[in-house]
Amino acid sequence: MVPPGLTATLRFSAGQLDMPRFNGDRRRHALLISERLEGIAAARRKLVLQLEELDEQAKIMQHEFNVLHNLDALTSNLPDEALAMIFEAGALPGSTHWPHFGVVVSHVSSRWRRVALSTARLWTEIVWRASDSLVWRSKQTEQSLKARAIAFLERSRFAPLDITILQYRLEGFSPDFLQLLNDHIGRYRNLCIKDVQQSGLVKVVESLSNTASLLSSIDLSSENMEFDIDIQLPLLFPSGAPCLKTVQLHNIDSDFIQLSLPAFGSVASLRLTGLAVEDTLEGYEAFRNALMALQSLHHLELQLEYYLDDDISDLPVVLPTVQFMRLQAPPGHLDTVIRSFKAANLLALSLEGWNGLEYEIGMEDLSTLRFPSLEHLILTGISVNKPFLDAYAQRFPDITRLTCQVYPNAPGCDIDYVLTPICHGTQKYEYPDFIGPPEIDVEWDRWPKLEVIAVSATDTPLDPLLYTTVSIATFVTSLRKLMLPHALCAQVGADVMAKLREEVQVEDYILDWPTPFPKYTRGTLR
Repeated sequence: MVPPGLTATLRFSAGQLDMPRFNGDRRRHALLISERLEGIAAARRKLVLQLEELDEQAKIMQHEFNVLHNLDALTSNLPDEALAMIFEAGALPGSTHWPHFGVVVSHVSSRWRRVALSTARLWTEIVWRASDSLVWRSKQTEQSLKARAIAFLERSRFAPLDITILQYRLEGFSPDFLQLLNDHIGRYRNLCIKDVQQSGLVKVVESLSNTASLLSSIDLSSENMEFDIDIQLPLLFPSGAPCLKTVQLHNIDSDFIQLSLPAFGSVASLRLTGLAVEDTLEGYEAFRNALMALQSLHHLELQLEYYLDDDISDLPVVLPTVQFMRLQAPPGHLDTVIRSFKAANLLALSLEGWNGLEYEIGMEDLSTLRFPSLEHLILTGISVNKPFLDAYAQRFPDITRLTCQVYPNAPGCDIDYVLTPICHGTQKYEYPDFIGPPEIDVEWDRWPKLEVIAVSATDTPLDPLLYTTVSIATFVTSLRKLMLPHALCAQVGADVMAKLREEVQVEDYILDWPTPFPKYTRGTLR
């Protein structure tokens, strides 16, 4: 089609140009094409309307199909209350279900969605995990995450919350995000902030100013960007946390405990990992004072990166209320760490930190001096380097239970390794080439009150004549039970196990150690 402007120009120039002869056939053909195009456009519009109508019909039919299908489902006759209980069971604390269980069930049917949205406990576990591209997140993405978190908070109504924040950097802790965290802190039951940037962790702690009235557990840690530097955190929960019982801190200075005593006054279980005790008397005293200030402490676990080289046994950390203690020391410091504690009511002591030179540790009785109530000694993390059992038999002579947790496929520290010094007075220990075994009285009775031995080693098969050694052990000790890996017992055969059970009880190995610290979910809000 010729544009109108061009037509006017042609008319203006008509007097100067020879006009082309009119072609009627061409004109009629152009009109036919124009009519055909209009017909095609009309047909297209009709098809679009038909597709929209078909889509609407499909939605109606799909809805009717879903209703009929759901009527035949096993849950169709369940009352809403029972369905809600099933949903709650599927969303137990610590569940690793991803996508979020509440989100999944709320998209099954309209009824399930109604029940799910009205079940507050489905939405109490809120997890923020930073993606690799957190720094480049758009403002729209951040708003979407906040909107979803607010939706979870609204759906959870007034139920206690379990909050987890993972791998956030400083940029992720916007003022709005921090305000949101602080506004709802009165509903927190568990709070976990792990593997976040150090400056970000400081910022979060500073922002949590409201009273944490329901909080029972916290877990704080930073990424290990500055391995040699413990974080100096500000005062935690300045308005108080009266129900706080369980605390886990990683790579955080022990001064933080004493600084936050108003919040930590009721703490019963404490785990400190990645802790470096300054190699000075002042640094040790700060560490000592922080622990001794916790008057309600019942369970203590320490994983130390650095510790004093000097003997400070005359200035012990006195913990009269602690009944369970785990000490994991840097190589060569385990004995120093043990002798720096005094716990009159300690029942179970777990140790780790073997360096192959354990025969050098002192042989004095620590049970009477340091741990008079000790019943259960647990030696963990055993691999190439093994504990020198005679030293620990001398240190803790009155224990009734001994557990050796051995790394998988680590040879040597099996049940025979434990029984040999008890039965024969010799220690199967690999001494360095330049030194022999220390002088020990062969006639000395090792662990005469020992009743239960548990060994997890699976690399060394059981000796078919084990029952003979066990028989000797029952004469020199109070041994009545062995706890061994089920796989080893199955390999040795029913006849051998029958003879062994004539001497003692035999049960499957377990690490009988309390676990008061919650396991946090790995689900996410992204």
